[in-house]
Amino acid sequence: MITLKNKIVILGAGAVGSTLGAALEEKYSGSVTLIGRQSHVDKINSDGLSIEGNFSKNIKISAQTKIDFNLDNTLLIVSTKIIVLSDAIKDIIPFIKDTTTILLIQNGYGVKDIAKEALNGVIPEKNIFQAIASIGVVLREPGIIDFWGGGIKVEKPFTETEYAEVFTDTFIDFKATRFIDKAIWYKLVINSVINPLSVIFRAKNKVVAEAQYNDLKEKILSEGIAVAKSEGFDVNMTIEMFNSYVDSDNYTSMLQDYFHKRKNEIDFINGVIIEFGEKNGIDVSTNKTIFDIVKSIENINLEGKVKI
Repeated sequence: MITLKNKIVILGAGAVGSTLGAALEEKYSGSVTLIGRQSHVDKINSDGLSIEGNFSKNIKISAQTKIDFNLDNTLLIVSTKIIVLSDAIKDIIPFIKDTTTILLIQNGYGVKDIAKEALNGVIPEKNIFQAIASIGVVLREPGIIDFWGGGIKVEKPFTETEYAEVFTDTFIDFKATRFIDKAIWYKLVINSVINPLSVIFRAKNKVVAEAQYNDLKEKILSEGIAVAKSEGFDVNMTIEMFNSYVDSDNYTSMLQDYFHKRKNEIDFINGVIIEFGEKNGIDVSTNKTIFDIVKSIENINLEGKVKI
């Protein structure tokens, strides 16, 4: 094991956050704390965090339901849903210090702006970084994660911090990019297809990747690519490329939200494509239709009007 002089705290220990925490705890024993839901925390503290899928591991790791300690000399990885990001950060502002480094890992557009507004200058902007997660992972039940591989892509300035090598030699792939804004749009376009269709079909990614749905996928994809280009980002992607990216055995985060009767992130994915498309005069009619269908499914699911 490697000793880390600083602390690592994962705020939002769902599927992705728990996986990152497990990888870091395996490397830096005793340095990581997960912040998650009560049932998940209780199971982890009693039996450890089990990772199944590509391999089988049980990681003993500290977990609790809230941050009630100072975050000085801490890498704070925030992996909450984007829809609760602002409130989650505001809740812990009393514990954030000048020596806190924040790494944001959310689906959707505008992540860093939301975080900066919530922080309201309590730490320098140079301490705030963004990453994109592309991890096949599902929280099967409290304390148990199904993991099929993947990793995170972080903006280049993060590699100039003291945490530059933190993910090196872990089971999480780690890359840095100088073009984080383009990477955000790239993932946004992919998510605008795979996430809502997974909810509509109630299916794993590999089902959405089937060629029989290519016509529909191409319509959503082409609109997203056009909107990205109108914002100055060339997202070159064919339907064949898209299918190869998503052809996996896991469930999207949006479908997991459906199963758990939680609000999803479509406002920050397809909603963003619609917003920029309308602003820039791009036809986004297919995205609008998909957006409306998923919103309807979400509302019925949350209100419990019918059992689906």
